[in-house]
Amino acid sequence: MLLRPSKLITAIVLFLVAGCTRVSSDAISKSLKNKPGAVFVFLSPDCPLSQNYSPTLTHLRSQFQPNGIEFYAVFAGKPVVDDFIATYKITFPVLMDSDFRLADFFGATKTPEAFVLDPQGNFIYKGAIDNRAPELGQQRTVITEHYLLDALNSIVQHQNLRLKQTPSVGCFIERRTD
Repeated sequence: MLLRPSKLITAIVLFLVAGCTRVSSDAISKSLKNKPGAVFVFLSPDCPLSQNYSPTLTHLRSQFQPNGIEFYAVFAGKPVVDDFIATYKITFPVLMDSDFRLADFFGATKTPEAFVLDPQGNFIYKGAIDNRAPELGQQRTVITEHYLLDALNSIVQHQNLRLKQTPSVGCFIERRTD
C-alpha cells in the first residue's frame, strides 16, 4: 500500500513521536488525529533562550489549544529535564528524542526552534518563535515580529502564511557520539 506524501509524513511523525514520548503513543495519536495543526518545539534545559521562551510557549499553548492545536516540547539527546519542566511550568507533552530521530526528521539544529505541521503533516512554519533575539546574546526590548503566533493564527483563520521559515537563534543541538 502506498501512502500519499502528506499521509506518509503524518505516519512518519506519529512513528517517531511514539518512540520518543513520555506519554502513551495512543494519547499522541489521538491528539494529532483530526486536529488543525501541531507544534513541535525543540528545547534544551541548559539553553537560556529555551528558559526565556518557556512562558511564551505555555501562553501560546493555552491560547491555541481550545482551537485543537497541540504543542509538544522535544528534548534532543539525553538531557535531564524534570527540573526544567517543573521550574518553567511546561504543561504540554514532552518528547525525549534520545537518538535524534525527531531532530533529524524535522531538521532541527537549535533550541528553541519551532515546527508547525498541518493536519496532513505538511510543514506550515519552521524557525524562531519571534524576533526577540536577533543574535545569540542580544535581546530586543520590543518584539516586532511574532512568527509562531502568526503561523498559528493562519491555521485558525484559514489564511496563507506570509513567512514560512525564519532562521532560529539559540543554542546548538549537540550530537554526542559517546
